[in-house]
Amino acid sequence: MAALAQQTKGNCLLSRFKAFLAFQKLNHNTYSKSRRWKQQDMGSESVVETGEIDFSKWRKLNSRDFGIRSSMIQASASVVLKVLKSGGFDAYLVGGCVRDLILNRIPKDFDVITTARLPQIKRRFHRAVIVGRRFPICRVHVHGSIVEVSSFDTVAKQTGKRERPFVSKMPKGFHQKDFILWKNSMHRDFTVNSLFFDPSVNTIYDYADAVVDLKSLQLRTLVPAHLSFEEDCARILRGLRLAARLKLSFSEEIASAMHKLSSSIMRLDKSRLMMEVNYMLSYGAAEPSLSLLQRYSILGMLLPFHAAHLAQQSNKQSSESSVMLMKLFSSLDQLVTCGRPSHGSLWVALLAFHLALITDPQEAFVVLTFASVLYHGNWMEGVKFARRHSDAAAIYAPEISVSQGSISDDELVERVTELAVLVQNSINILTDKDSLQEAMSKFPGFPCSGLVFVTKNMAKVVGVIFDILIEDVRSLKTRRNSFEIDYTLLGKGQTRETRFVLGKVILDTIAPGVIPGSEVIKHTLVKADAQLSKDATEENIGGNVEFKKRKFVCEDDNQPNASDVIKHNRAEKRKSVIAKQSKEIEKHDKEALSQKLDNEDAVTKKKTKGERGELSQNETRMVLQRLKQHQVLCPKKEQKEYQQTSVNHLKLFHNVDNGVTTKQHNSNEKRDFSQEQNEEKSELLHSRKRDLQGGKLASDEKSKPNAGKRTLSDLFRR
Repeated sequence: MAALAQQTKGNCLLSRFKAFLAFQKLNHNTYSKSRRWKQQDMGSESVVETGEIDFSKWRKLNSRDFGIRSSMIQASASVVLKVLKSGGFDAYLVGGCVRDLILNRIPKDFDVITTARLPQIKRRFHRAVIVGRRFPICRVHVHGSIVEVSSFDTVAKQTGKRERPFVSKMPKGFHQKDFILWKNSMHRDFTVNSLFFDPSVNTIYDYADAVVDLKSLQLRTLVPAHLSFEEDCARILRGLRLAARLKLSFSEEIASAMHKLSSSIMRLDKSRLMMEVNYMLSYGAAEPSLSLLQRYSILGMLLPFHAAHLAQQSNKQSSESSVMLMKLFSSLDQLVTCGRPSHGSLWVALLAFHLALITDPQEAFVVLTFASVLYHGNWMEGVKFARRHSDAAAIYAPEISVSQGSISDDELVERVTELAVLVQNSINILTDKDSLQEAMSKFPGFPCSGLVFVTKNMAKVVGVIFDILIEDVRSLKTRRNSFEIDYTLLGKGQTRETRFVLGKVILDTIAPGVIPGSEVIKHTLVKADAQLSKDATEENIGGNVEFKKRKFVCEDDNQPNASDVIKHNRAEKRKSVIAKQSKEIEKHDKEALSQKLDNEDAVTKKKTKGERGELSQNETRMVLQRLKQHQVLCPKKEQKEYQQTSVNHLKLFHNVDNGVTTKQHNSNEKRDFSQEQNEEKSELLHSRKRDLQGGKLASDEKSKPNAGKRTLSDLFRR
């Protein structure tokens, strides 16, 4: 009996010791054949197998072994890391940016995580705001960009209890902070997103075999897939995006969970859906993303009209089926990437354009002219280009048909204008549920989710792109100084640049190769070449990360935002009139609108005349003569804007006569430039000042010695 009691006591002590090790709370109550997942009310959730932490997966890797250099890290993210470290906090790059750096790709953004709490983060930066309710973060504005900074403390607050301050028998070579990092990594969606990187010591922290998964191009969840997707169904879309962009493979478990839980994405907010779809279609992986969405029956929920069209075409013989939709987005993928994304208005415009062709197919020459005018920004040049390359136009059934004979200039203007109106009207199908239901009658038997997530504001932005083809396309005489893409303007959604790239994408699709010198964007940071020297590698990296400056100036660059709103409102009125009336009424309305513009011109001239009272007679005659010449040469759309500019010139002359100069304005510009140039220095000085006041100034950590160059295989060879 004594021996039995002693054995029972020993088993009890062993059981308590195991329970002590399994102190992590696990919200996912699940059981598998080979693993047992336990839930403990001791903090936050984690993956714990049979109550033990698997330390064998914990690795610290030298970032230089993967070719990662400091020049690859965004300047604003480096500033945030330095400021936080100067305050005595630990700070790391985390998630997708570390993954992309390892894969030699350009990260979409750089996220930071720190031991500082959110209020402490906010106090250390001049421009920072805490956002989010469920998972709050601090958005820090540095160098004109935003860095999202999260806190290790946030997870503990979400569970209501703090984690235990120590781990029993921490393995040799690891520290207590490794436990904090490991604990946080267990809350992430996929293993490849659970990496941490400290550039100051060139160390990457991997606690879930993430680098092994990257090496094998495998996508794994940190907890069973169906539980991960039930916790956040947006992870389904994120997983498809990662697989499309990085060419990752799914396990059967993930694929099955995606099929079973795909309908759960209908519960997501429309803004969240718009964000996730934009990440899929604007960053260089649109075509494979659409393919995966179709494969897992999600495209029919997000874009039912296009999904029904693709399904209908797949049921036909290959010789008759259309691949135009996929070709359009494949052409887009050749021009954009994570480092050079497009604005969401571009892919919305592509969807509306394709939708218009499904609703009302067009002849090849009309579509070619439509795209050429968008690309050149000039009617005469666009038509010449289209006629010169009319034989190269591809035929996509049912969207594009063979051209039937020659088309006169007058008829071509009418056909191009009609197509632009069709595209603008098709935007409603993407934003209005009733319009979507009506359009789906074209595909009887195909289900319609009734979901629309493209906002009305986005629809207005896209509609403005096609206004120039509706108002008076003959008078379109703008000209580009260069046919290179300005990715800064494209990312901001500048109308003219988006219009130019839209035309280029369509031309590359229906007449591939006709545009000389088409640039194909590289999706990697540097070209893989084992023979490159260290200096040459650093030079290439810097040249790819710091993108080229603009080499041309668009005419819209200096126009204020208010003018865009005015032009949009005027275009909306004209569009509504043209779309509803017949061809005869359209001509009548155009004449009425033209007369209205003439009346506005007369009023503007009268105002101008009244404001030139203090000008000399020669100056007044010169300004009015320039105004008259511009009214003859420029399209009516631009006359009113030029008149307003002329009035501003008259006011400027008047101000100069009264002793008002531009010295103060120039001084303000210099002051703004100086402030932006010294922003990093100001942030660091601001941080150090706080440290000196609190007596907590921390010393910088010394970098570890440079390790020898190793391959990925060597890193995991035990």
